[in-house]
Amino acid sequence: MKMNNYEILKKGFKQYLVVLNFASKIKKDIKLIDVGSQDNKLKELLPKNVTYKSLDMGGNADYTCDINKKKIPVKAKIFDITVCTETLEHVLYPDKIIEELKRVTKDDGCLILSMPNEYNFWLRLNFLFGIKREISDANLEIVAALGHIHKPRVKDIINLFSKHLEIIEVIPFWQSTSAVRSNKINNLFYSIDVVINLLAKIHPSLFARLVVVIGKKKLEK
Repeated sequence: MKMNNYEILKKGFKQYLVVLNFASKIKKDIKLIDVGSQDNKLKELLPKNVTYKSLDMGGNADYTCDINKKKIPVKAKIFDITVCTETLEHVLYPDKIIEELKRVTKDDGCLILSMPNEYNFWLRLNFLFGIKREISDANLEIVAALGHIHKPRVKDIINLFSKHLEIIEVIPFWQSTSAVRSNKINNLFYSIDVVINLLAKIHPSLFARLVVVIGKKKLEK
């Protein structure tokens, strides 16, 4: 059953729409790996020509491993699309992980990566008023709890991805958890998100919650 955009947003954040829109333009049979797959939420959204594989630390992923410690357990240059969203901020060494993502991607393949902008206006207000956020705020347990170890700005995210990829497109956007959790598309939170999303295109460093990058891997000369 084909879902509308709002139903897709209910499954997760807007990065799923980015992946879906990109994959839907490819008509041939392709292979996709979703690293940090969060219970394979992306799988049911993809068109039938996409063979989906998932990797996570647990759950029902096709590959189960801690990428902080081990390589992705597949041969090189297997996948046409490699997806890693809302994951790199949790790992110890993002550069090493991105190199591993490139390893399993075909030379003519694409990578879709994302990281949160930890300097958006809402997080700045939280910090100003001393409001702690369990997953993001630095504390003595942040690594053990697999929280947001890294706190990048928008330009930090783009600089990191630019080191490893020939960037095709940068997509900054805003989406609140309150809008996702609501049951109606015409709720107040969703309407506010629409407005902030417009501002994110103008001033991403302040209004983007997440930065998604689509790119091709840089090949060694």
